[in-house]
Amino acid sequence: MPSATFFHLPPAKREKLLQCAREEFSRVSFDEASINRIVHQAEISRGSFYMYFTDKADLFRYLLQCYLDELTQMLEELLTREQGDLFAAFEALFQTLVERRGDAAAQQFQAILHRNAGVQQGALLRSAGTHSLFAALSGHIDSSRLSIRRDEDLEDMFHILVSVTAPALCAALSHTDPQPVWDRFCAQLDILRRGMQRRSEAP
Repeated sequence: MPSATFFHLPPAKREKLLQCAREEFSRVSFDEASINRIVHQAEISRGSFYMYFTDKADLFRYLLQCYLDELTQMLEELLTREQGDLFAAFEALFQTLVERRGDAAAQQFQAILHRNAGVQQGALLRSAGTHSLFAALSGHIDSSRLSIRRDEDLEDMFHILVSVTAPALCAALSHTDPQPVWDRFCAQLDILRRGMQRRSEAP
């Protein structure tokens, strides 16, 4: 994570450094990314960079954490909108992100996923751990809709849904026509829904 020195920078200077890093990681793979290019574009010294981040990996992890924080906020809003319905929230998340894939920020993130195979297929979430994501969102989930038999069931259900949604999103964002991916995703969710929902809630 960044040092306290980084967070004491003026917001505009912080954002410029992060934007230059996003551009670099979306242009080339992590291994090919250059701190020298990043600091040159950000107009800071290499020494200053190491006052903010331990190394390139530290910067990359922080960028992923920022994306994860945005995703967490989005899921929180969707769970609230869907009255705690976990399945409806994941369906809405998929649709929302696919609809926004033309946005500049979304395209940049897609490029980072494409250039860095190690963060594809849900590794973005694993980089920070789905446990922390679940901890942030568990209070917004209506567990009465689900077939809960032991204390760990809700978190396990959440992890399973993440493991299905993340690769489907990566596939949808990389295809010109995301409809087939959406259809398969809905079919997979339907299977999970039949197994996870309480009898009175199951379709």
